Amino acid sequence: MNWYVLFVLSNRTNQLLRNLNKKDNIEAFIPQYQYYRRITKDYDIKPMFTNYIFVKSLMNQTEFNTFLMKLDNEKDGLIKQLVYLDTSALKEAEIEMFNYLLDESYVVKMSQAFLQDGKAKVYHGPLKHFEKNIIKVDKYNQVAYLNLSFMNRRIKAGLKITSKN
Repeated sequence: MNWYVLFVLSNRTNQLLRNLNKKDNIEAFIPQYQYYRRITKDYDIKPMFTNYIFVKSLMNQTEFNTFLMKLDNEKDGLIKQLVYLDTSALKEAEIEMFNYLLDESYVVKMSQAFLQDGKAKVYHGPLKHFEKNIIKVDKYNQVAYLNLSFMNRRIKAGLKITSKN
């Protein structure tokens, strides 16, 4: 399975997402993460990368490029496909990272941790696999910053710090 990333206009994101998901052999989604809203004292979700749509497909790069060109008006809002030197498909390590982080709804759920010697010890949630990658914890906003980057942005995810059990 190949993963592709499309950069889109913000006001066209949902329509393009619907159009892509109507197509056979395409699964389009927006990776999101759960976060704590201090104002409402509740949890909500928001996109990890604003204005980006991820696409999973068995199509190779050439087939996917042809598919995008044939979309015509259905691709309204598509600005560009993110590309590496040789391909726009995500690298194996990136796919593996997202497979660990994202649940079946493509959301990074809140993780729970306690602090020990100034470091977060994750005991529940997707950050369990990335405990060593946590470089900063914002206890007030319940967010962890990881030394993992994607599209030149640091990955951040929800992390609730609790007292040690």
